[in-house]
Amino acid sequence: MRVFILITQKFFLLLSFVVLTSLNVQAHGGGCACTALRPTAIGGPIITIPAYTMPQGTFSVGYGINFLNNGRLDSKSIARVLKSDEHADDNYGSLNQSLSMAYGVTDDLNVFAILPFNMGFDFREVHDGVEDFGHSIGFGDLTLLSQYRVYESEKTNISLLGGIKFPTGKINIKSNTGEAFEALNNPGSGSFDPMFGIAISRPFGSVGVDFNTLYKLSTKGSQDTVLGDVLNYNLAFSYAVNHDHKEEFIHKHAHDKKNKSTLTKLFPQHVMGQHLAWDLILEFNANWEEKPEVSGVRDNNHGGTTVFISPGFRTTINERYIFNFGLGFPIVEVLNGEQGGSDLQIYSGFAMSF
Repeated sequence: MRVFILITQKFFLLLSFVVLTSLNVQAHGGGCACTALRPTAIGGPIITIPAYTMPQGTFSVGYGINFLNNGRLDSKSIARVLKSDEHADDNYGSLNQSLSMAYGVTDDLNVFAILPFNMGFDFREVHDGVEDFGHSIGFGDLTLLSQYRVYESEKTNISLLGGIKFPTGKINIKSNTGEAFEALNNPGSGSFDPMFGIAISRPFGSVGVDFNTLYKLSTKGSQDTVLGDVLNYNLAFSYAVNHDHKEEFIHKHAHDKKNKSTLTKLFPQHVMGQHLAWDLILEFNANWEEKPEVSGVRDNNHGGTTVFISPGFRTTINERYIFNFGLGFPIVEVLNGEQGGSDLQIYSGFAMSF
């Protein structure tokens, strides 16, 4: 028993150091306050934005980290780019961290702030040959977002989303060659980008269903570049395990072991005296990016649509602390021109509310 407790302690300690997350917002799974706000795109279960809002006066803060492993341009793709006399680039992957905060102004109005620190690794640029540019690392752009719930019933919630991205990120990273990175590959954009969207949430017993879409209008930023509009649309299913949501922020457990399902036995209600509630999550996350425009000329080897299927889980500890972890696997990639695409996304998160 002591060995099990020691292993469990080390496990949760390790998770707390590698977490990647965002902010508490009240969510699905039957109306529980068991969700998180993701750093790079506001999230419900983990990524999807729910329509539920935090109660007035609730404050939440979180730290997040997200790793995306990219594919690389192969020799045939490079040859086609060189022959076309166009430009293309790729990188090994990215590790993005974020500090996030949220506040319940009213029961229906929440505001969020997300400050990322972006790390892009091993960039290559293909134009008149192939150049290794190295890493692009620095603070990204600050995003402020508001969520206003416009409809609430016993089953359905609908919220409107609106915000703006500010040009606070670093835009002058130097490559290994001494040249400046293109605006596309800097941590910051140098542009003010408004965004708007909608979120819809509805519980079905122990299953919460959330959908959201968020559109970002890209304006001209550094190096006379318009990075291109971005559209995110997400659908998530969350299954509540070991908690019965009779009231918001209250978990009522069934302690009769004979009536427990296999899942409730696998996911403990209490560990080291701490109260745990679990949600199993499956998301479909789609991202469309417009071709960027550099000095009035479209870049044909950037942008397109990628859809991830993302299984994960969320743990709520003592109805105050939230940990989440998930994996993203690309199932659809319709990309413009020559690009390496995406291979795998790993994300996790830790947040706490006050």
